[in-house]
Amino acid sequence: MKLNAVMQVEEPAPGAGDRVFLMFHGYGNSEKEMVSILDAVAEPLPADAKPSYFSFQAPFRRPYIGGYSWYSKKSDGLTRRAACDEVGNALVSLLESPLFAGRRLTLMGFSQGAFLSYRLVQQWPDLFDTAVLLSPSFKEDEDDSSAIAGLGSTTKFILAYGTADTQIPAEDQARCRRVLSATGRCTELTYEGMGHAVCKDEIEDLRRLLF
Repeated sequence: MKLNAVMQVEEPAPGAGDRVFLMFHGYGNSEKEMVSILDAVAEPLPADAKPSYFSFQAPFRRPYIGGYSWYSKKSDGLTRRAACDEVGNALVSLLESPLFAGRRLTLMGFSQGAFLSYRLVQQWPDLFDTAVLLSPSFKEDEDDSSAIAGLGSTTKFILAYGTADTQIPAEDQARCRRVLSATGRCTELTYEGMGHAVCKDEIEDLRRLLF
């Protein structure tokens, strides 16, 4: 698999530090979605301290109405896992570049892209410094103990949901919280009245936590 991305790569600067964001959009969107979110989070930073990022476009184009997906909404657990694993293998090959040497790697995704980010931590449990999971779909097919055990010992998680999110079933949200909180490395964020979206308070919290 070849990963397509838009990118901005800067030398480490005082505001942005040595962090590189690896970003994955939600179902039916494109790589521009995550760039818009990160731009909002980093908006107050001076021009010479903007964060470095790679924002990836999913490989599957939706017919007729456009946009992209990382896997079909109707796919089973094995198919989802295989799709995420294929992205992960391509990503890790990219990360072998000297460009990433010594940098903190931060995953950030929305919805499907957030579940993909979770799966990448499962695949490479000690590679990523932080995983920011925004309103993740959570169709995990492992039992809780196996899922928790696969999340390594170093990656920190930021997990955010809105109380009015009807796209992600309540039981999936609860299970995601349960699995990630069991690591002892998860910061949970909840936004009253927010649907399957991103809100101003969420942007401000991410700014505080990441910069």
